[in-house]
Amino acid sequence: MRNVAIVNSVHKSSTGKIGSGLHKYLLQKGYNSFFCYGRGLKQIDETHYRIDRVFEFYLHALLCRLFGAQGFYSQWATRRLLRFLKTKRIDTIYGIGLHGYYLNEKLFFDFIVRNNIRFIYIMADEYPFLGKCGYSNGCTNYLSGCGNCPQKREYPRSLFFDRSRLIYRIKQKAYSQLRKAVFVGPEYTIIASKKSPLMRNIKTDIVDEAIDINLYYPREVAKLKKQLNIAEEKIILVCVAPLSYERKGCKYFMQAAEALKNDHRFIFVHVGYTGDISLCPDNYIPVGFEANQSKLAEYYSLADLFVFPSLLDTMPNACLEALACGSPLLCFNISGMPYIADETTATFIEAKNVSQMVDVIKKTRKKTQDTIDTCRAYAVQRYDNQKYYEKLLDAGKSIN
Repeated sequence: MRNVAIVNSVHKSSTGKIGSGLHKYLLQKGYNSFFCYGRGLKQIDETHYRIDRVFEFYLHALLCRLFGAQGFYSQWATRRLLRFLKTKRIDTIYGIGLHGYYLNEKLFFDFIVRNNIRFIYIMADEYPFLGKCGYSNGCTNYLSGCGNCPQKREYPRSLFFDRSRLIYRIKQKAYSQLRKAVFVGPEYTIIASKKSPLMRNIKTDIVDEAIDINLYYPREVAKLKKQLNIAEEKIILVCVAPLSYERKGCKYFMQAAEALKNDHRFIFVHVGYTGDISLCPDNYIPVGFEANQSKLAEYYSLADLFVFPSLLDTMPNACLEALACGSPLLCFNISGMPYIADETTATFIEAKNVSQMVDVIKKTRKKTQDTIDTCRAYAVQRYDNQKYYEKLLDAGKSIN
């Protein structure tokens, strides 16, 4: 294990943070590491390689919508990637988000098998053990090989044809040929993956995701409170999630705010709100997408309670980052949520139950230094990204 490539759909976002962080770690350890990503900045430096072209990305997305075969239509981009991997004599590949309209998975896996390359699949969602979907969302069709997909029109969207069984079979054939591979992910993902016939004879390992605890730490928030015009006595609920992603459940956060609009103890702050501001109740402060991570850490630190009402997530970075900034969590008891924290740092309620959410919020008080210290200590002990990268490196070394 000497020449390593990390393959992901993007170089930013949550999976981008995993890829870029691992890349930097490997470089520091003396490995010849290359971060290959589907779309984003053209050229960062010689250790980064953008796989796709803008036109090819949109073509893949269009053809997927018309004909349904996600993972088929990026042959040019994939062949460029494979030539790059061959030129760099890559012997180990870390795959993260292999979906995203930039990769022909059949060509990619054929290359791995043919060249006897070590492969570590970081399961950042459920896509590796399903057919075409990123999350099962309660569907069990994957237990019998997919087909009749109830999420045909969800990402990756197909307007006409259901190709979920075809994509499933391609994965099945590819996985059956892998001889030097391990699939890693948080406990929830590993448990869920074991149900899938795709994962027969696949080696798996539980590895929590992680964050940069030196970036996400409790911040001074007096200036931010003044900027947002929040009185000192207010109890602050914060949600950081894009409104446009329905699965993130932001509407439940807004419904809770609406239910408590006459209880003047509370103020709701939503970072990632891109909707009509006129729809927000008076106790609701909409904030757009925040790219500056230091500023984002201030918003996390602002929360007396960090509310993350997602319905589908394996291990959401926003929750880990909020914990590291000293804020306790309120999440739905669904998907990977219950695996991210314990009762000392989080409360879990029935999914979509706004009444329960309101009840918990009513009991919330301004957080103390003890609360901040407890949440921070939990995050440092469990989610330190340096420990995470070491585990990923060990996973690669463990493949014979």
